[in-house]
Amino acid sequence: MLPDIPEPLLGILHEIGEVGGEHAYLVGGSVRDLLLKRPTFDIDIVVEGDALQVAKEMQSRWNGTLQEHQQFGTATVTPANPSQPKVDFVTARCETYQNPGTLPKVERGTIAEDLQRRDFSINALAMRLDSTNFGAVIDKTNGLDDLKTGTVRILHNKSFIDDSTRIFRACRYAGRYNFRIADADMLLIKEAIPLLAQLSGERIRNEIDRVLLEDNAPQIVQELAQFGVYEAIFPGWEILPAFLYDFQTAQQAISWASEHITDEDFEPNILRWIALFGMSNSQEEQIYQIEALCFRLVLEHQLRHIGHDTQVLKQEIAHKKTVRPVFEKLGLALSKSASVEYYNGKWCIVDAENRLTYVYNNRKIFKVQTPLTAYRQLLPILDSLTGTTSPSKIYQRLKPFPLEALVLAYSDINLSQVHRKNVGDYLCTLRKIQPFITGDDLIQWGEKPGKTFKIKLWDLFAAQLDGKIKSKSDAFFQFSELKKHNANDPINQ
Repeated sequence: MLPDIPEPLLGILHEIGEVGGEHAYLVGGSVRDLLLKRPTFDIDIVVEGDALQVAKEMQSRWNGTLQEHQQFGTATVTPANPSQPKVDFVTARCETYQNPGTLPKVERGTIAEDLQRRDFSINALAMRLDSTNFGAVIDKTNGLDDLKTGTVRILHNKSFIDDSTRIFRACRYAGRYNFRIADADMLLIKEAIPLLAQLSGERIRNEIDRVLLEDNAPQIVQELAQFGVYEAIFPGWEILPAFLYDFQTAQQAISWASEHITDEDFEPNILRWIALFGMSNSQEEQIYQIEALCFRLVLEHQLRHIGHDTQVLKQEIAHKKTVRPVFEKLGLALSKSASVEYYNGKWCIVDAENRLTYVYNNRKIFKVQTPLTAYRQLLPILDSLTGTTSPSKIYQRLKPFPLEALVLAYSDINLSQVHRKNVGDYLCTLRKIQPFITGDDLIQWGEKPGKTFKIKLWDLFAAQLDGKIKSKSDAFFQFSELKKHNANDPINQ
């Protein structure tokens, strides 16, 4: 019997049991967390038979909304009452993996088969919801024993081979609950590590995203490193020794931003990835690697086309052996150690010796641009700003950088007080100042748009930032005086 189910979850499960009867079960992480007396947020219901029919009945009872995927036999019901959690309904199924790393073939099955397809024994638990047996736990894989001993254990020896993303999840659960991975599974993980290279960038990124959201993320990241996960994903990728400090700084920055950057499009996960790649500017040579990893893992980036003689690129490169000769013809000689890999439908060329990363596609060569390198690029800019630097200069030098990098700098206690104060002044004050004067004002004052138009607008705004003008009338007076001066300048006569 599963004890101490809190409201409103208890009432929700009883209602589902009334509709689904002996064919409906609470499964997986929900059962695991209830047994561990931890909060549970994902309510997963498996139904033997037709999950969609049960979901529709619950939508009607809860006056909620229904999102269904008939081809998968799944549905999500969101009750009208905001205090009630959404509930996922899934038809019981069995899975067969045709090849390692590929998605499985799925067919309808029984609750026993559904539990057998799961990743670990602690997730292969189900609770009956029918009124006669409500709360009875179904355990076909000794998951209850593993919960008691604090063990993360797969269900069969080919589990990591069938789906190597389970390596991430094994470490994540071990870190979250302070469990240990079963000794036999440690060996199976090491055997499956090479298969990580075959995973798509999106799948890897999604798993690492989940790791970085864990409270014990540094511990989990280091355990993955000990298995050789990062090197398998991308040769040469190492987790730097300062990651623990960097991650703590990122978390502090995210906390600060949640209170002070509420009116902006701020992406907390960018800070976590910056921390994972390393914040120190002593590792400048690794910027090229961050660019390559952002492309490989489909992290936020843009491809900037590098213009070259298109006559050389008459044919699309079809094999990695033909990449080097094409680059040589374009004057972009690659070192002998440069690697060429096919990711995301494009060629990715990483030249560690020359510290360069290129992307090639459709007879065009690109450079990768990503905000995840911005923090390292920001540090030398901060060194150029002193305690006497004018507000306008601070604004001008810091405005091109993404908010995430600036917030991280403001929270980095390794930086000097002067550096952090300049960043803080920009974040909290300068960036929020709106100019008194717009382009329309200049036109009304007789200025014609041209090469110097933007310069004059900036000069007036800089004077405003520096406190030299405090109103629109002050700006007009300064503009008029400047215009008279230019008119009287012999060079303009």
